[in-house]
Amino acid sequence: MGSDSLQQALAAAEYVGLSLDDGQEGQLRRFHDWLSQEATPAGGLGPHEQDRLWNRHIADSLLFGVGLRHASECLDIGSGIGLPAIPLAIAYPETGFVLLDRSGRRCNLARRAAAILRLRNCIIRHAEINQVAERFEAIVSRAAIPPDRLVIHVKRLLAPDGVAILGLSRSAGPPATLPRDDDVAISLVTIPANILDTAVHLLRIEAT
Repeated sequence: MGSDSLQQALAAAEYVGLSLDDGQEGQLRRFHDWLSQEATPAGGLGPHEQDRLWNRHIADSLLFGVGLRHASECLDIGSGIGLPAIPLAIAYPETGFVLLDRSGRRCNLARRAAAILRLRNCIIRHAEINQVAERFEAIVSRAAIPPDRLVIHVKRLLAPDGVAILGLSRSAGPPATLPRDDDVAISLVTIPANILDTAVHLLRIEAT
């Protein structure tokens, strides 16, 4: 797509079947500005991320919509400052998002972002994953925990017929083998390189 811009986020949204209106585009722009002007200086993202906020963080987050379908509630494990949950909450206003992170500082930043964007479908929880007991129709996570370990938590937290989308490292490329578990169906989703300049690999886990 070339330059790092809103157009990359719109391409990612279109890929997962979304058509964002002007209000949603405006919210994504405000979120980008907040990431640049407040979250990054506060240490929520590394200083080298400034030049790829649209591509690596906002557009990438929207690609997790491949697993949301019509979920009423979605858990974001290791959400940090709200990735991928906040871009998804903008794109899916009818879905409730629970942003889970073990860092109080990152949770406070996520609360700040949700308040600035006036997102009413976000709940930020400062807790360890082992403290979560309820089940969710959808789960997302941007490589907060290695996939083979995260599968154990996903099995426990995923509702019947639910689906989880887990991010994999872009630099490592597609995994040679997938985690195996008889209780869930695990598959690889590859987003082609023409969407965000490089291919994106995601793990899809479905309750069986």
